[in-house]
Amino acid sequence: MDQPLVPAVPLPASLADEVVLLLATEGIEARIVPADRGVSVVVASAHLARAQGIVAEEYPEGLAAAAVRRLARDRERTTAATEARDRWFGRGAWVLGFLVLLCTALFIGEERSGGSEHRAVLLRFGASRPAHVRTGEWWRLVTALFVHIGPRHLLANMATLLVLGPALTAALGAGRFALVYLLSGAAGNAVSYLVTSPDVVSAGASGAILGVLGALGGQRLRFAASARFRGWQVVAALLAYLAIAVGAEPGVDTMAHMGGLGAGLMLGLVIPPEPRAPSTGDQLLSALCGAAALAILATAYTGLFGALP
Repeated sequence: MDQPLVPAVPLPASLADEVVLLLATEGIEARIVPADRGVSVVVASAHLARAQGIVAEEYPEGLAAAAVRRLARDRERTTAATEARDRWFGRGAWVLGFLVLLCTALFIGEERSGGSEHRAVLLRFGASRPAHVRTGEWWRLVTALFVHIGPRHLLANMATLLVLGPALTAALGAGRFALVYLLSGAAGNAVSYLVTSPDVVSAGASGAILGVLGALGGQRLRFAASARFRGWQVVAALLAYLAIAVGAEPGVDTMAHMGGLGAGLMLGLVIPPEPRAPSTGDQLLSALCGAAALAILATAYTGLFGALP
């Protein structure tokens, strides 16, 4: 007749498997059976005393204490795995993949249309030029965010976006992140437009990425209790990004960077983070932000396509 190894003590499955394997190495057959809030390990009555002695040597604090410790460890691992999943695959992180795919697809189009470093090609795909913007082509302040000049420019920006973006998508969700990205990037391009020579052609996601960093800083200042990052991490990321940008881009558009950073900071200060269990109001806000971002993007590209010869 089988007897429970530790009566009335449910074990987590991982610990039960471990105990069964331990006893098997000593020639004792044990089985796992369901129990309330876990499982139980049973052995034949004839081997019970020996099995309990082996387990006592392996777990001197007692199997019950080992079960409590293992449950706590499993919960920590589950929480860490959930946070990692949310960071990269949940809570709106898919929007990062969409942005990378859009920028990459446009870059391939640039290369196939004559090269991503030719002015005519850049302007055709939506790059910004103050002289064009002054004629009413305001949408270039948005479309320029998705146009890149050379593969090094594209790779530097997309790699940085994938490193820094998950922290903000985890805090805001897809809709609010998309709106912050577009508005801060467009604001950076607008600042550049105001101070740049009329004939300068500019493009790239740099202003929007600095907007992401600014929004992270704003979230930390305004909603510190909800922030999943520390202030020094934001500063370190800013310095690292500026170092990468300066090294990767000849003729860096500093005003677009600073404009995007400032706009992102202001947006981060006023847009509340999305709770782990969002209410109907939080979900509505995210949906409205996402719809606004989609409307801005659609309007901008409608203007671009309408201006093409």
